[in-house]
Amino acid sequence: MSLGQERLFPIFVRKGRSPRSSLAGYIDVAGKVVVEPRYELAYPFREGLGSVMVDDLWGVVNSAGELVIRPSSQGALVFTNGLSNFRERGKEGVIDCHGNIVVPPRFQSLSHYSGGLACVAVGEQYGYIDQNGYQVIPPFFEDARAFSEGLAAVKLCGKWGYVDAGGASVIPTKFICGYAVAGPFRNGLARVPENGKWGYIDRLGEFVIPARFDMALEFSEGLGLVGLADRYGYIDASGRIVVPPSFLRAGAFSEGLASVNTGTGEAHRSVAEACEVGFINSLGAFAIPPQFLATGRFQSGVCLVETEKTIGYINQSGAFIWQSKWLEIGSFDPLHLLPPENAPNS
Repeated sequence: MSLGQERLFPIFVRKGRSPRSSLAGYIDVAGKVVVEPRYELAYPFREGLGSVMVDDLWGVVNSAGELVIRPSSQGALVFTNGLSNFRERGKEGVIDCHGNIVVPPRFQSLSHYSGGLACVAVGEQYGYIDQNGYQVIPPFFEDARAFSEGLAAVKLCGKWGYVDAGGASVIPTKFICGYAVAGPFRNGLARVPENGKWGYIDRLGEFVIPARFDMALEFSEGLGLVGLADRYGYIDASGRIVVPPSFLRAGAFSEGLASVNTGTGEAHRSVAEACEVGFINSLGAFAIPPQFLATGRFQSGVCLVETEKTIGYINQSGAFIWQSKWLEIGSFDPLHLLPPENAPNS
């Protein structure tokens, strides 16, 4: 088995009449069913492989729907540069794309690999291991996150900062994030707070976009998602507001589009009234008008969406390429925290 680039997307159909019981299969980018629904749950393909649930355990299928890694993990198997964490008996380890155990399951939690390192939890402390499972940075942080662009956010004495791959402090632990965390670096910028507001620092730890927002999230496709007075909009890399904060909720840009919720936050009188999510372009104009209850993000020109009565995939014109009766399936974007596919140091 080798890592391919097939891009398949999970579909979900009711198993009986209940919207809480379903079977999952896969379609291609044209909406053609290539793997008939027969799994309990499924994740989008990544690096040519899809993770599926059979008898409450996760395994991996190829583009023909054939199981190539038998179901044995208590968590989904999602690969980044050929490696995925897996869970057995409540502990996490690392498996490769051939099903070989690279790191035995012995950690409370384990992040994806980035730059050859993964963040692990040992007891109540966090450190980093290499791709052979050897300790590279001892577990002494109160909290920590995966590396991104060569730096990792870590927490000591209640404050966040950044370390390099050798564990040396690059940006001192001085950011108080409350219940949030310091963000990963994206395009040379990371979101952090100062005096209760959020802004963006460069790799030297200097604010290049002043902390003036109530919330700030990662940059995507050159735009950063920011919040002011419980509304969200977007800024460019200079901090200039490109799309004014006017949305109840908003997501990252993907393939030129971002999902936004136009609601007021007031209670709805019907499910139809709650269909307030659409897609804007980078100028803030609606490319697909609000008409959805929930959405994922675009990948290879298609996106998973939910309406009042259906669940399905649309293209970038907003037309359905596949749809079925409405179901409860959980997260519409289960891979949003992972770096782009085959990004060696993201």
